[in-house]
Amino acid sequence: MRTRTKHTASTRWISKGLVNVMVQYFKKRGLSIIDLLNTVFIFVVFIFYLVSLPRNPYIFLPVIVLGFSLTLVWLAVFLRKSQKAGTPQTFWGKLGKAYLDFYPLIFMFVIFESFFMILPYFNSHDYDRELAQMDYHMFGVYPTVWIEQWVRPWLTDLLYLVYFIYYPFPLFILVYLYRKREFTALDRSVFILLVVNYGAYITYFFVPAMGPRFYEPVMQLQNKALNGIFLAVPIRDFIHIFEPNKFDVFPSLHIATSLTTLIIMARYNKKMFLIFIPFIIGILVAVIYCRFHYVVDVFAGIVWTVIAVSLSGRYYDKRIKGRLTPYCKTENNV
Repeated sequence: MRTRTKHTASTRWISKGLVNVMVQYFKKRGLSIIDLLNTVFIFVVFIFYLVSLPRNPYIFLPVIVLGFSLTLVWLAVFLRKSQKAGTPQTFWGKLGKAYLDFYPLIFMFVIFESFFMILPYFNSHDYDRELAQMDYHMFGVYPTVWIEQWVRPWLTDLLYLVYFIYYPFPLFILVYLYRKREFTALDRSVFILLVVNYGAYITYFFVPAMGPRFYEPVMQLQNKALNGIFLAVPIRDFIHIFEPNKFDVFPSLHIATSLTTLIIMARYNKKMFLIFIPFIIGILVAVIYCRFHYVVDVFAGIVWTVIAVSLSGRYYDKRIKGRLTPYCKTENNV
């Protein structure tokens, strides 16, 4: 027993030592935890691409996109190191700083846009049937069909608008933290949001589904068009254009990201948290009303949020805080 205890203690000591060495190595080279997380995710997607390669008609195009994504990461590292204190802020310096501030958002957009070239060829099974049946077994009806009794043009426009506002929603608290110069809190928040999103992205590859708006057996039961008055159709068309990968419903990132943002608001700005509670309720209704998600997607989004936020927040506080430089912090804005 003593031998096993000593062995466990020595293993932990070695593990902590390796972590400390790695942290110092990354810190010396100006890497943030956001850079490391993005780099790891690129390699995960690259592995998925290799699996899809025998069936993938795009051949090398995904590699180009992933290579460009990696360039975005290392551009951020370069710019972070080049922003020296006391140097005059030229146009290019300001442009570089703006890129640093928004680089996680740019990276997420680029990497997500690559999925349509990989995901369908990684896993060709469509799980819409299974997800729709789970909804039906839970409620005895298809929720997107049942909710049609409340369809009204004005309500359709309102809920499509709520659904669309989700995209810039995290910026409310992130911009607030940036303007308060709380760079560690901002870094922690972005890290948690990325973990939530990347975990869901990985799940898309293993449980691909397109949602009730594309699942034919449910579509045939839906009798009312969701055209609204003047907002619903252009918003739907916009989403359709900028979302080439349609296999992205389980878990619901509209739910997971919105709840994560609300949790971050509760930690750093209670007033903002209270103001946006009705918005979260609206999102919960909108994803079903607008036929983007099954209810089981919503449940999965909530469960994933609880797991990811608690684990990633704890990891950041124990392993990252005070060790690695926040992704948007430079000598010029200390």
